Amino acid sequence: MQNLDRIIQKIDKHINEKDQIREQALRISRDIIICCRKAIQALHRQKTDDAQKLIDQAAKHLKTLLSLTKDFSDIYHAGYIKNAEQEYVEAQCLIHILNNEDLPDPDSLEVSYSSYLLGLCDIVGELRRGALDNILEGNSAKANDYLIYMDSIYEAIMSFDYPSGLIPIKKKQDTVRGLIEKTRGELAVASCERRINGKTSEFRGLIDRLTETKTSKKKTSDIDIDVDKVW
Repeated sequence: MQNLDRIIQKIDKHINEKDQIREQALRISRDIIICCRKAIQALHRQKTDDAQKLIDQAAKHLKTLLSLTKDFSDIYHAGYIKNAEQEYVEAQCLIHILNNEDLPDPDSLEVSYSSYLLGLCDIVGELRRGALDNILEGNSAKANDYLIYMDSIYEAIMSFDYPSGLIPIKKKQDTVRGLIEKTRGELAVASCERRINGKTSEFRGLIDRLTETKTSKKKTSDIDIDVDKVW
């Protein structure tokens, strides 16, 4: 029992060091998440340069985080660090997609494969936002491009059918499917509205021509108006 104090001191020192690293890891994880969320907002505002700077900052924070936790695997695998990695993957993949570039490899990003897959799922929500923005602007072709990206990601992640204890992807797979169905429906509605508006404009033009005919006292039969052709 003479060595009890020495053992306790050694354990206390280790736990104290671990606690300090945990606090630093929490702070750095928050910094990564903040940088990535700001980057995604910048991408939606088409401020690509600003987004890239924020993503670069997040990359530096992530390297620091990995170096800090390399000797403490239980801290590295904590939920808040995995969340930070997923946000980083989401921002990195989104900027690559919008720049028409290949997706970054998880090894090059230095994130776990699980974090990469879950971050990839989260991109679908941002792509949906891009699709809706283009629908509001009347750019259905661009919105459809976003839908194609969403479908591609969905097909890829649906190839993973493992227990949640191994990778908790099932819930996100269901969420992605729902987002795609909503976006496809909204794109279909927008397409119908655009066609209806076009036909309405044509019909309004026919009405204007009929009005001009009455004003000029010409016979309606003298004007070649085919209402059926409009519809």
